[in-house]
Amino acid sequence: MVTIVFYIFLFLYGIIIGSFLNVCILRVPLKETIVLKRSHCMKCGHQLAWYDLFPLFSYIFLSGKCRYCKAKISKQYPIIELINGVFAVLCFLIEGFLVNDIDKSMDNIMIVYWFFTMLLSAILCSVLLVISVIDWRTFEIPLGANIIILILGILHLIANIVVYGSDGNWADLVAGFFIVSIPFTAIYYFSKGKAIGGGDVKLMAAAGLFLGWKLCLVAFFTGCLYGSIIHIARMKISGEGKQLAMGPYLAAGIITSLWFGRHIVEWYAGFFS
Repeated sequence: MVTIVFYIFLFLYGIIIGSFLNVCILRVPLKETIVLKRSHCMKCGHQLAWYDLFPLFSYIFLSGKCRYCKAKISKQYPIIELINGVFAVLCFLIEGFLVNDIDKSMDNIMIVYWFFTMLLSAILCSVLLVISVIDWRTFEIPLGANIIILILGILHLIANIVVYGSDGNWADLVAGFFIVSIPFTAIYYFSKGKAIGGGDVKLMAAAGLFLGWKLCLVAFFTGCLYGSIIHIARMKISGEGKQLAMGPYLAAGIITSLWFGRHIVEWYAGFFS
């Protein structure tokens, strides 16, 4: 029962953060402040009251329309909030985080470390969600988003060293910073930015520090696979051009690796054992 309540609160946390992500998605490309400016209707400009800003629920209660001008509210708002709520839950659920059992199976230090790394993973997924939508629309990954991911990677590295010391996988994490970003950097400079963007290079460096080199490779290959399949399908179905925003696909690859990367590595290694 305690675990169920925990995941309900975790979902609510996720949709609240998702509301803030919507602000970032809309304002960051416009170079607007994401803190000082009050939320307002994009059609009539009316400042929204606190009771208009309940994540996900306000959209449902208002039937997807502005309370003041009755203009339709973009479906992006509830979708982003819902996705982020689900991401927050999955980051803990996939790791088997059961509040009822943690005191029976682990010491306090490991419980804190486990919880901390999953919290960092949830934040990472939130940032990747922002990157995906902004890059999809603008073909540009905000530098600030990559810096946040880098900070998450540094925090993960520090926590690993504090808990495990020399027995930890800190070397794998550091190697992850370089394993994909170095070849990406070479491609970027030799193609003069035409084959890949600088934001993609920074994204894989920062994410690699968080994931470690093996999972970073999984993220890269799955991201490329997603990009190849989905973009080719879009070219065939909707006549999409050859240019694609790589950020959303790399982000999807990173999340896939974050949740399932260890299983993929073990499955692949089984072919050689």
